[in-house]
Amino acid sequence: MSRIFGVILVIVLLAAAGLFYASPMIAFYDIRSAAKSEDIQSLSKLIDFDATRTSVKTQLDAGDQGVAAPAPSPLTDPVGATGNAVKNLGTSIGKAWNDLTHPQPAAKPAPPLTADDYLKPRALLALTYGAGKDAATVDPDKFTAKPPAPKVAFFSLEHTRLTVKDADRGTTTFTFERHGLIHWQLVHIGFPKPGEIEAEKAAAAASSASASAAAQ
Repeated sequence: MSRIFGVILVIVLLAAAGLFYASPMIAFYDIRSAAKSEDIQSLSKLIDFDATRTSVKTQLDAGDQGVAAPAPSPLTDPVGATGNAVKNLGTSIGKAWNDLTHPQPAAKPAPPLTADDYLKPRALLALTYGAGKDAATVDPDKFTAKPPAPKVAFFSLEHTRLTVKDADRGTTTFTFERHGLIHWQLVHIGFPKPGEIEAEKAAAAASSASASAAAQ
C-alpha cells in the first residue's frame, strides 16, 4: 500500500512540476487568444500594463542606440549627475545650433508611435506573431503562416523569458513575472535588436564559406 502511495505521490509531484514549468507558456497563449478576441478584461489580468508600457516606452525613446543604464542619482552620485546634465545640455545646444545654421525643408512629420500603440489588442497579437517594432502598424490578419510557437529562453522561480522569432524582423522577447503559485503576468516586451538578422546572415555566409573551403 505504501509503495502505491509513493508512486502516486511521485506522479503528482511530476505533474505539478510540469504544470509550473508550462504555466508561462500557457499565459503567453492566453494573451494571444485574448488579444485576437480583443478581450480587454482578460488582458488586464494577464499583463502588467504599467510595467510593460514603461519597457516599450524606454525602447522607443532609445531608438537604435539601445537602452542605457539609469542616469546617476543626484543623491548618491552628485558629480555623475552634474556631468550627465552638462552633457545633455551640450547635446541640446549643439542640435539647436545645427538646426539654426543648417535649416532643413519643413516636412510634415508622421505622428510618432507611442507605447500605448503597442499595447492595443491587435498590436499585442502582432507582437506574439513576431512583428517586433512593426506590430503597431501591421495588420495581424495578414499573417498567413502558422503563428510561431514561443521558445523558453530563460526560466527561474520568479521570471521567465519567452522568445518569438520572425525571419525578417528578428527576435521579440516576452518577460513574465510570477504572481501566486502558477499565475504569470507579462511585465516586459523586448523588441528585436537592430542588425540582428543581418548579423545572422553574415555569420551563416561566413560559416558556409569556411565549410566550402575546408571541403576543397
